[in-house]
Amino acid sequence: MKHPKAGKGTGKRCLVGILDMMIILLLLSCAVPALSEETPMYDGNLRIENGTLLPMCMYSDPRDPSYSNEGSDILRFCVYVETDHDTDNDGMADLVKALVQVPRGAVDGKYKAATIYDPTPYGAGTYNNAYMQPESMFNPVPFDYDSLYRECEKRTPVAKMSTLDCALAARPEKDWNYTVPQSNPVEQGYSYLTVYDYYLVRGFAVVEACGIGTYGSEGFELCGTHLERDSHKAVVEWLTGKRKAYTNKTDCIEIEADWSNGKVAMSGCSYGGTLPFEVATTGVEGLETIIPSSGIASWYDYTNSQGAPTIFDVSYANALAGYNCGGTFLDNQWTVINREYGSWLWQIAQDQLETNGNYGPIWEESDYSKDWEDIQCSALIVQGLNDFNVNTKQADLMVQAFAKAGKPYTLVLHQDGHNVLDNKIVNGELWNETLTRWLAYYLYGIENQAKDMPTVLVQSNVDGSWRTCESWRDFDYVEAPVKYTRDRTVVKSKGMANHAKTVMGGDPDDASVEGRDLFYTNLPDELGAKYAVDLPEGTDVYGVPEIHLRLACEIQDYEGLMITAVLADVADDGSAFDAYMLKDAMGQRLPVRTIGDYEGASAWRSNDIVEYVQDSTVAKVISYGWTDLTNPGCGYDSSDYTTTARLTAGEFYDYTFYMLPTAYTVQPGHHLELILTTWDPYRAFLDESFENLNIDKDADEIDYDYSYIVDNQNIQVRIPVSESKTEADQ
Repeated sequence: MKHPKAGKGTGKRCLVGILDMMIILLLLSCAVPALSEETPMYDGNLRIENGTLLPMCMYSDPRDPSYSNEGSDILRFCVYVETDHDTDNDGMADLVKALVQVPRGAVDGKYKAATIYDPTPYGAGTYNNAYMQPESMFNPVPFDYDSLYRECEKRTPVAKMSTLDCALAARPEKDWNYTVPQSNPVEQGYSYLTVYDYYLVRGFAVVEACGIGTYGSEGFELCGTHLERDSHKAVVEWLTGKRKAYTNKTDCIEIEADWSNGKVAMSGCSYGGTLPFEVATTGVEGLETIIPSSGIASWYDYTNSQGAPTIFDVSYANALAGYNCGGTFLDNQWTVINREYGSWLWQIAQDQLETNGNYGPIWEESDYSKDWEDIQCSALIVQGLNDFNVNTKQADLMVQAFAKAGKPYTLVLHQDGHNVLDNKIVNGELWNETLTRWLAYYLYGIENQAKDMPTVLVQSNVDGSWRTCESWRDFDYVEAPVKYTRDRTVVKSKGMANHAKTVMGGDPDDASVEGRDLFYTNLPDELGAKYAVDLPEGTDVYGVPEIHLRLACEIQDYEGLMITAVLADVADDGSAFDAYMLKDAMGQRLPVRTIGDYEGASAWRSNDIVEYVQDSTVAKVISYGWTDLTNPGCGYDSSDYTTTARLTAGEFYDYTFYMLPTAYTVQPGHHLELILTTWDPYRAFLDESFENLNIDKDADEIDYDYSYIVDNQNIQVRIPVSESKTEADQ
């Protein structure tokens, strides 16, 4: 480029101009160093402003085929944390693989990083065949659970490696960008690798460990057990300096989390939201807070309800364990399973099947809501009001546990299904920013409004706005009038299977989720009893609805027969109205639309801000309840789910449906409809799962002939309402 004065005047003037430019360029080069891959944009320290954390390092994409830790502001590497147990019986304590992402500034000693720990087992890679055909992995040999607690040898470190050296030795293509065997469609390892990028560039370390028995780790995947819990507790202990980890499985080279400030938040969704509940009940030091979305508090209540199985397979734990058991295969192509593990899968399946909907010792170990005494951390519990995978009772059980423990919690009830709140506006603020403040307060001690978060945040089903409540379980009950036309109604199961197959195509996962609401309200008269329930205009349902009934049935030689109650919102004149209707059957998520964007992991990466979209419908189910026809008297608490003696034909017994907790505004001109039926085809296909009924599965007509009589004069519908609601925050 020519100097502005070049080409005019004397050569001397031209020379002076050139010297001026050279001096200017020299000064500029001294003032602003040239950027390269080895030169970070930031200085490696935390950036704190207005009680929150700002981006403090440049993002680098770990999925980039050319990715290297050299020159990256973020260091990524794997470690192997040693547990206290040898579940796979190889003589040595099991090792759990953990993927670590940490800003270089913490490794360089400029600050100590707090950690977000996502324990989602799916991340390492899943074995899809086990989920679809769990029995294919069975080794039908009795298993001794006590053998999992056998004494084992711990490793003796022979050397230590620094974090930086471990990071420089990392192999992305083998450590986290590997291809998962037996996956269809093809999966890539550590599938949640980039979920927490927003927080990573703001100075948090991010750890993903999938637990014992998962791909890359040792031991057995033991879904819901204390041993699974303890393997994740061990990762927290490594981050606090109280447990050893190694750079690989064989060389006994120790690595310390010397970059960690010893403060950890566990966060995840679904199974990843369950494990924070598990580990919180251990009281492990360093776990300061948990942020679970759609987490399971009680595996019994996930697969059963009031004495009745409510899922396609009563022995669900073995299927989910097998789905995540990549570490238990003896070959690299996942075709040869450890036979001892196959025996455990078979045994746990038999023990759960034997309960057939009743609570018992096999379920106690995986009921974390009862282990509240040792909870020491805070909780930000997120739950979808339209989540019928992990339903709202799970959040309710764990909120009660934290309340009993006297630890701070916030419950966030949103309108989506089985999903997280990332990229949504919640109570007037981007959820990612809310979480950043929460984490900054609990993990870095930064004073901000996080400590003043409301106890409950509820998203309106009417317009998506938010309101706050002072408490969750302070609701009172009002009795709602029920309209009926005859004294008694007979509800039959015969025909439900074929009706469901006609309407749903034979598989709930293939069914239209938006049609679920219409399925119940349009049941044929012989398959369901329907009642109009009047409420004052604008009633806010808030809590656990109760349906009290007197029913009679014929003698049954078996138990675990599901009966179902549904509460649906309908307009008085039957007209259509807008509601949040699930569209995605497998993911159970609401449709969304983009309303803006925000800065994501770096200046060059932006993300859409989205909001939920309503759709038109003539019926909206607001709550479900399921109980056992042959087991009257079941309560809300799982310890009440016990076997009852054989019923007397024609005699009436008292039943209570403790419906799923909900928060729902019934608009003016609307009423609720109560639907009573037998088994719920969206929860269980009896022809495929209840083997104890001895039904011919090859028959053309697959029906079940059980029924009950409703005493319509003794129906009581109790609707929970709250007085602690405050003004909505728009």
